[in-house]
Amino acid sequence: MFKRLGYFCREAWQGITRGGLMAFVATSTIMVSLFIFGVFLLIFFNLYNLMGSLNTRLDIMAYIADSAGHSDVDLLRMSIPQIAGVRKAEFIAKESAWRQFRENYSGLRLDEFLDANPLPDAFKIEVSDLSYIHVVANKLGALEGIEDVSYGGDLAERMAALVKMMTLAGAVIIFLLVSSTLMIVVNTIRLTVIARENEINIMALVGASRSFIKYPFIFEGMFIGLLGALLALVFLKIGYNIAALNMARLIPFMPVNLHSREINLVYLIILLTGVALGWLGGYFSVSKTLKAE
Repeated sequence: MFKRLGYFCREAWQGITRGGLMAFVATSTIMVSLFIFGVFLLIFFNLYNLMGSLNTRLDIMAYIADSAGHSDVDLLRMSIPQIAGVRKAEFIAKESAWRQFRENYSGLRLDEFLDANPLPDAFKIEVSDLSYIHVVANKLGALEGIEDVSYGGDLAERMAALVKMMTLAGAVIIFLLVSSTLMIVVNTIRLTVIARENEINIMALVGASRSFIKYPFIFEGMFIGLLGALLALVFLKIGYNIAALNMARLIPFMPVNLHSREINLVYLIILLTGVALGWLGGYFSVSKTLKAE
């Protein structure tokens, strides 16, 4: 078994070296296609995680006016929990909010630019169901002593629509890329099959099985796919690390995954897709030739 496997690998590598320019074109095409595929996957995972982050922050923040006194705040403490749909209302003093904000975004060095705390006192309101969020926000805005109300419901809905749109557009683009890449791999290996047509005929005449004839070409396709996938991973990993570091520096509040299970999953998908494309290309090309003969 190992001897046959070694034979298949040697023949596959010789086929790649004989292919020359066409093998280079096939490998480059797979690399570019998988790189674009990986970019779409990374963007999708980051948008999906951002949407999940927004969904966990769908609490309503009701900011208290600076002119409100202690009696107004006490009245709000009693009236806000009575609003239908409110599950919990928590008073957040501006001092603790400012301290927490500086801890979360210590890289911004806010103390160098701001002398005073710019944050107001606020109430953090959790709703019992997301369907209440718009109604509760409107009722909070009408309360005396509440200066402003903010919540992420609209943003989360827009993010969900963006993810859906990108998923559909990405699926179409990826389908076109995969189809064109597969055709190039098929034609590349088909040229190798045609060049070795006499050798294949002799092997068939002496009793070699069809699988024994096929496997070197299938392995050749898999090697081309694997090499293209590895090159795509190198460029993708370098590019993503640079982009993620710049995003973390320029937009620190935007959650970008640099080392996570999702990123490793993307890399694994690209690697397996490259091998699968090569396998399909090798299988279709040699099967079509043997069938024609």
